[in-house]
Amino acid sequence: MVIGFVQTKGGTGKSTLAVNTAFSRTMHRQFDSIALVELDSQGTLRNWWAERQEMGYNSGHVSFHHISSSQKEVFQQGIKAISAHNDLMVMDIPGEGTGKLHTRFACAFCDLVIIPLRTSTNDENAFMNNLYPIIKQIIRAAPEKRAHFFVLPVFVHPRVSPRKCYEYFDEILPVYVSCLEAVYPSRAVYENFNRQGLNLHEYSKLVENNKKNRQQVTRAIEDIENISQTIITVSEKNRF
Repeated sequence: MVIGFVQTKGGTGKSTLAVNTAFSRTMHRQFDSIALVELDSQGTLRNWWAERQEMGYNSGHVSFHHISSSQKEVFQQGIKAISAHNDLMVMDIPGEGTGKLHTRFACAFCDLVIIPLRTSTNDENAFMNNLYPIIKQIIRAAPEKRAHFFVLPVFVHPRVSPRKCYEYFDEILPVYVSCLEAVYPSRAVYENFNRQGLNLHEYSKLVENNKKNRQQVTRAIEDIENISQTIITVSEKNRF
């Protein structure tokens, strides 16, 4: 299965979601080999992975791949080769202002496209103007992709009812795009966990003697596990 976290707008949590989904216990129980793939030329995850290697962390059956080429044939061949040798591929797609080459490919290639989106008029307009036209083009060319696109509500206040988020997006989302029944809450831990190449589970061990931080990271792990399980449920329902 191939999952892509896709959003033309930057700063929506794609990298954090990609990393922690790939390292979630849910995914590790489901898949024997997992590839985490970054297409962003800035190399945020590449630097994070280099820190992991330097610190000697065990990544289990997660491998990392960074493809920075903007040449269509080069990154397409690379992604297809990685996909062929892994049970799960989790792709972090860069925000793109013009051209949107990587975005177009991900929308066409991924079994499941996860679109992190805030309940913000500006974000919703950016989605409708920049990403949704690509989705419509993909579905016109390949009607079988109709059920492959899901919005994930992000930066949700922890006290807000997830059900209200789902109902909000169900009302405003256009045809062909559904709301994933999981949310990515706003938590400070998501800004701090990845220092020195850590993932959330490793960070939890680092702060286990600090009650406040331990509670925060425990909630964050629950967030990610819920998102991962929801992705699995959707994929099984749609037979991806």
